[in-house]
Amino acid sequence: MAALNKNHPLSAVLTGALDRFRVQRRLPALGADERLDGKLALVTGGASGLGFATSVDLARRGARVLLADCRDLERAHRRAVSLGVAPDRIEPLNVDLSDLRSSDRVAMDLARRGVCLDRLVLNAAVVPTAARSTPQGLDEMFVVNYLSSFALVTRLLDEGVLPRDRRDGEVPRVVFVASEAHRWAEDLALETIDRPRDGSPRRVLAWYATYKLMLATFAWELARRLSTEGTPQVAVFALCPGAMSTNIIRELPAPLRAPLKAVMRLFFQDPFVADEPVLYLTCSRSLEGRTAVYLHKMAPKDVDPRAADAEAGRALWEHSEAVLSRARGQG
Repeated sequence: MAALNKNHPLSAVLTGALDRFRVQRRLPALGADERLDGKLALVTGGASGLGFATSVDLARRGARVLLADCRDLERAHRRAVSLGVAPDRIEPLNVDLSDLRSSDRVAMDLARRGVCLDRLVLNAAVVPTAARSTPQGLDEMFVVNYLSSFALVTRLLDEGVLPRDRRDGEVPRVVFVASEAHRWAEDLALETIDRPRDGSPRRVLAWYATYKLMLATFAWELARRLSTEGTPQVAVFALCPGAMSTNIIRELPAPLRAPLKAVMRLFFQDPFVADEPVLYLTCSRSLEGRTAVYLHKMAPKDVDPRAADAEAGRALWEHSEAVLSRARGQG
């Protein structure tokens, strides 16, 4: 029988299961004293899965967390409190990342409140099996998995919510939840990035990989733009958390969903285990003064050369600005 393509759901799940055993840990656990007391973090997609686990664990390490999502916010807050988080350590923040107006509004509201972020974790992602349009007429998966991160980060920088030069000398950190899937993505076709995608369920993981390549490319370009002579004004990191058991496959056809869920329950990490590299990148003192660091679970790696390419990063930035300008004009 021919080998399954990596973009086939079954192949992706089996790869994730194998990674649990073959990715060797190369970093120590965070120390108990590596905390974020007095710091403010924002986590997108924070109401469930990895985003929820990250929000809870950042709060446990002393941060106050803005839990950004558009669904189940009250339920997520109650669950966090039931896990021992003080009610005032997590603040639900309603934002619909499929609607660029919502992302812009949140950034401007935070600016009006005088908010100054210390950590930004860009975690939100969707895997819809059918193509859906956003209020601005763009593909939902493209917006949630990539363009919303570009829009939110650049707006937060422009509004000063994510400060480049802190008076206290602290360097904010931006952490992108990427994926090893970025390595098997097709080369980016920038001239068509905002065109409707093929909504076939057979292509959804190929598109997922493409948007993760965009995300990693954007992250490395952001790291270059936010550094002065090698010193970061804002540190930029990315990671693949490894395979974990979440509800991200909820839209797959039932005949695929049932067996995949069984495999996930048996072999995939719990989100409260999978969030360890996110916590490391947000809290570790060993990363002070560094930027453009990528982890696959708890092992440092280079990103795919296409993501690290400066020319590719500049081109993606320019195309993203053009798409965003057109979309905002339509919004």
